[in-house]
Amino acid sequence: MDWTRLKLIAAPTAPVVTLDEARDHLRISHDLDDTYIEHLIATATAVIEGPTGAGISLAPARWQLTMDHLPRHFDIDLCPVMSVDKITLNGENVPPLSYRCDLDSVPARVHVAFPSVRHDLGSVKVEFTAGNETVPSDLRHALLMLISHFYEQREAFAASDLKEVPFAVGAIISRYRAF
Repeated sequence: MDWTRLKLIAAPTAPVVTLDEARDHLRISHDLDDTYIEHLIATATAVIEGPTGAGISLAPARWQLTMDHLPRHFDIDLCPVMSVDKITLNGENVPPLSYRCDLDSVPARVHVAFPSVRHDLGSVKVEFTAGNETVPSDLRHALLMLISHFYEQREAFAASDLKEVPFAVGAIISRYRAF
């Protein structure tokens, strides 16, 4: 999938990890760093989520995939896909009976009932919902570990005490990637 053609159109209604959960994980009882911790929650989420992250949608969100033509078969690499809500071709809705979705596959697959159709640049829009109704606990833990790492490593480079992002974060995330 060309990740530049994927955009978020409706974000999740709440963060995956709350400020209180992040504070508990960091073992912080004061509120002096709340603004900074909220920023770290958003940053850690961006590292994992979406096309600029690991290709995962943590919580339910609406996304739009733009293509130049409507192929007979295509994959949606962002996962997990909960539903394909709408496909438009040159601004016209493609009837839902004209395509089938295999949402159990990773990546999700869409099969269109008519031959591949070529059109203008960006003429096909696929709107879908991706995410988890309940975010798996290991993904939540990976998010908390990233928040903790960012909190403790505030500088881009500290030669005397440089620490890598914990291996466990990558190991957890890799289990959920579609690519």
